[in-house]
Amino acid sequence: MPSPSTALCRSFSSRRSPRVSPTRSSLSSTSGSEHARSNSLHRRRNETRNAAMKRNLVIVRLPIFACAGLILSLFVVNLWNFAVGRDWPKLRIRSAEPLFNMPAPKPAPWSLDAFLDGETQKAFSASLGQTMPVFPLAVRAKNQFLYSLFDASGASNLVIGKEKQLFERFYVREFCDRSGVFDQNVVEAWADRINEIRKSVEAKGKRFIYLITPSKAARFSRYLPANLYCASLANGTTEKLAPFRAALDLRGVAYVDGASLMTKAASEYPIDLFPRGGTHWNYLGAAIVSRELAQALNKAGEASPFPIYEFEWKQRDEALGTDRDLLNLLNLIWPDVKYPTADVAGQSSRNCARTPELFAVGGSFLVQIVTNLAAAPCGTSIDYWHYVHSVKEPFGRFRVEKIAGVAQFSEEPSRGTDDFAKDFAKAEIVLLEENESVISEMAQVADLLAAASNNHAPPGGSQ
Repeated sequence: MPSPSTALCRSFSSRRSPRVSPTRSSLSSTSGSEHARSNSLHRRRNETRNAAMKRNLVIVRLPIFACAGLILSLFVVNLWNFAVGRDWPKLRIRSAEPLFNMPAPKPAPWSLDAFLDGETQKAFSASLGQTMPVFPLAVRAKNQFLYSLFDASGASNLVIGKEKQLFERFYVREFCDRSGVFDQNVVEAWADRINEIRKSVEAKGKRFIYLITPSKAARFSRYLPANLYCASLANGTTEKLAPFRAALDLRGVAYVDGASLMTKAASEYPIDLFPRGGTHWNYLGAAIVSRELAQALNKAGEASPFPIYEFEWKQRDEALGTDRDLLNLLNLIWPDVKYPTADVAGQSSRNCARTPELFAVGGSFLVQIVTNLAAAPCGTSIDYWHYVHSVKEPFGRFRVEKIAGVAQFSEEPSRGTDDFAKDFAKAEIVLLEENESVISEMAQVADLLAAASNNHAPPGGSQ
């Protein structure tokens, strides 16, 4: 018979063994399951974190990809433009809104000296930049920044005055440089040439009229920039035309001083006669002068095929055409074209059995004049030879006629001496124009004198 101690040990073992062994197994199973779940959760978190990092990395790199794609596309476009530019220029890829008055890039000089001096690289890079389709947008963005924030012009030849009035720098410089001193010999020689033209024209049974057109800087000097020092305004030497008018009066030449007329008429109309964004007079200003031209050609006792011109006008609050020529040259992204200008409807004092033939020779201020005259009920058929102050030859030759009630310009291909003489020969009225800023300096005087005198010197000859 076992002892009490042995029985007690057995009893204890029998009670302890069944309880301890299952407990250890349960703990081991639970620990393994939780560890597996923890590992799975950790893996999922890592996967989620890695996926998020990849997405963020893609997003962060998107600008890099976009820039790389843009550079690659520009490279391909430039290759294409260079490939087709010479033989098939119409196939070149261009901006939807090209820049106004942007000169074509100069060809790169390919020589050792030019390369060593850097001229080849400079010309090539300039040409490459201008051929990029984004070039116009970049220029407009820069110009808009300067214009909007600093009232500054991105175009070196333009000046921004008070109330956003635009001026060509050439006209501002000429006006402010007026000294009040004149070379009378130059004035007399010029007037003699004008008078010789008049006599030659009238000897052929034609009518002659001379026109002085205005400079915006001279007639609207109140709008010049406030920080601009203008010597002629400071010294009171702005008057320029008096000796020229006196010389014409002395010789009996019929003329209209459209420049002084603009100053006089400015207070008679509720809008400016020069548009804010243009260098030329608007069509209202041109109509006022057109009326004066018709009256000068129809003085009592002097028969004229040219009828008296009258007009009606109405204000327009959006600039078009030449009323925004300087604004276009600013090359802005958002040009402000909302400013007052005018629409003009011409009226003739009588019906015409036939259309009068006008030979007009002068600068760009004639555009509005010949448009008004051609569009009038008794429309004038006009041969217009256009000169500019920067060249000593005709800049363009245009035929201006009324088609369906509207004045239409058609550019004629020939600019030779024979065409100039033929247009002069068939004309009934000869109109010679010079702007006050370049009076006595333009080549059209010598060219018209040659045609009127049957001297076939080529247009652009010396004066």
